[in-house]
Amino acid sequence: MSDLLRSSVAILFLVLSSHAQTIITSQNNTFNSSFTLSQPQIDAVGINSTIASNINVAVNFERSNWATGSVDSDPFYSVPSNSSSFPAGSLIKLQTYVNTSTYTLPPDVALSRIIYQTETLNGTTVPASAYILWPYLAHSFPNITGHPLVAFAHGTSGVFPECGPSHIRNLWYQYSAPYSLALAGYVVVATDYAGLGVSHDAHGNEVRHPYLANPAAANDVFFSVQAAQEAFPELSKEFVVVGHSQGGGAAWACAERQGKRPVAGYLGTVAASPITDMAAWMKELPNAALNIAPGLTSILPDFQIEEWLTPSGIAKTSLLKEVGGCSSVAGQISSSDDEEPLFHPDWANSSFAARYAELTTNGNAPPAGPMLVIQGAADTATGIAPLTDKVVNETCQRWPESRIEYRVFEGVGHVPVMYAGMRGWIEWVGERFGGIGRVGEDGHGGENEGCKMVYHRPVRPVEDYQMDLGFYLEYASMPGYETA
Repeated sequence: MSDLLRSSVAILFLVLSSHAQTIITSQNNTFNSSFTLSQPQIDAVGINSTIASNINVAVNFERSNWATGSVDSDPFYSVPSNSSSFPAGSLIKLQTYVNTSTYTLPPDVALSRIIYQTETLNGTTVPASAYILWPYLAHSFPNITGHPLVAFAHGTSGVFPECGPSHIRNLWYQYSAPYSLALAGYVVVATDYAGLGVSHDAHGNEVRHPYLANPAAANDVFFSVQAAQEAFPELSKEFVVVGHSQGGGAAWACAERQGKRPVAGYLGTVAASPITDMAAWMKELPNAALNIAPGLTSILPDFQIEEWLTPSGIAKTSLLKEVGGCSSVAGQISSSDDEEPLFHPDWANSSFAARYAELTTNGNAPPAGPMLVIQGAADTATGIAPLTDKVVNETCQRWPESRIEYRVFEGVGHVPVMYAGMRGWIEWVGERFGGIGRVGEDGHGGENEGCKMVYHRPVRPVEDYQMDLGFYLEYASMPGYETA
């Protein structure tokens, strides 16, 4: 036995001995929810008992992972009636201290939540929620005043209000980004995005989530930074954006937005596994209609959901919304024991799809400032890897002065690229705060202009590596339940 292992065993013995008076009982693995579909709900979508049972399990799984209960019952997510006229970026509500005992956070981090005003793709204002994750010791940089701030944009959690990460106990992305950033000394502000978390505006109107509307998500990111800085003046004015998947598309859109609407303090963007070419992506993933259609009227008011979805698709989407389902529930609801389609086969070729893609696609404008793009070469998530290659290359050809560093990781998948590339992208964030490649006042400029690509190979054969996320975070201190 090694000295380190002996020490670890000794420490564990001391810990257990100190609690010897407590009777040790096993924790169960049941859910903290007892939801069951009603027979009318089952009949409305025409599913069999097996699928109904799977939906029940998925709903109870997701609800057990709510840290603060439903957003409909958590008073934090209600918006004051006097906030409708607040300009974008305004702080609407601040919860400085959040009881973290119902979250599965690392030790020695703290949590705050905010509601702020953001801006839709059409220029109207709506409220959105965000969390702020605090490190114990903040990183310091000689040329930065205040605690360094990173804005994080999350990947797909769902399209309805209960899918806001700020009320999910592992903040949806846990060590994949926000926990790791906080433990590295950065304050993280992470938007839920409009329509996730906060469900209604000051007038009681529904706030719909415009799924993959990259420029709208970029607004959510920038205005979350502004609101966080208003709430906590000790934060740095400088900030870096980090995003993955849906959030990678948002992060890329932040770089393009910076070229059109420069924001002081912006230092650069990390776009991981980003959604880029929307027209091509929708054709690669036809069931994306189920996620895009529910919120599309917030962008294209003349859109009717039956343009894309079949009666079965509409019924199942309605059930998903009714039960407050997110990604796990969506996967079960969209499964079927028959051949009835959920969407029309040509929806991605419709005029609405073309208009939507034109408004939301990344790669149609030069990115401002330095941008790190990371991509797993084995990313099988609906053609993202070849589309990332395509759009990076096209952007660099059209705007050769773009400051894009493209890192590709051999044998790495969609979410795992956040781990394979973690040392590099966190170092890259630190370099931005350290003054490398500083953005000029006009949003452009800085040294090292031009694109470059790096292809990373692992130190051991690819097949030797754990390829996917193989763990869930569980409660360790609650006497009741332990799940996910």
